[in-house]
Amino acid sequence: MGRILYIDGVERLAHRLVQKGHKKKMKGTKAYALCATDNVKRSKDDQINTALILLGSNIDPEENIISALNYIQKLGTMGNQTDFIYTKPLQFEAQPDFLNGALLLHTCLPLEELQRKLKQIELDMGRLSNENKNTPRIIDLDIITFNGSIADEKDIVQLPFLYDFVKQLQPEIFKWQ
Repeated sequence: MGRILYIDGVERLAHRLVQKGHKKKMKGTKAYALCATDNVKRSKDDQINTALILLGSNIDPEENIISALNYIQKLGTMGNQTDFIYTKPLQFEAQPDFLNGALLLHTCLPLEELQRKLKQIELDMGRLSNENKNTPRIIDLDIITFNGSIADEKDIVQLPFLYDFVKQLQPEIFKWQ
């Protein structure tokens, strides 16, 4: 167990150093190696991107959130995460409560590729497309921020708990307030 924590600490340190421009010194670390592997599509200059990903489910939510986390960890290095909380459904209220949480993912995938991979995870887990996007779902994965920029402001406005998630994981985004 201690080894996992140690490796995780090295990954976080490597990520911070790469973000500060010490990329050349980081060759050989797991965070840098992530960008050098053949099974991960690279972005410009092997940049490590940071995405805040929202996870939600109201069909067997505990099981499906755990399954989604197992898929997501293959896309990069998972960083801090929020607590997962139950929230009431909005708009279409005749359904079970949602289990929602968010995490930071450090990845070499560019935004568009990460979006495609998250949608593929949803499909692989059995999510069905439906005209009413507010119906029960096995899993919902959304990118809320990417490299410190809000990807979809309407989600933050529509989902009150989401503002708290962003503020908890990336408080610098709201420094102007």
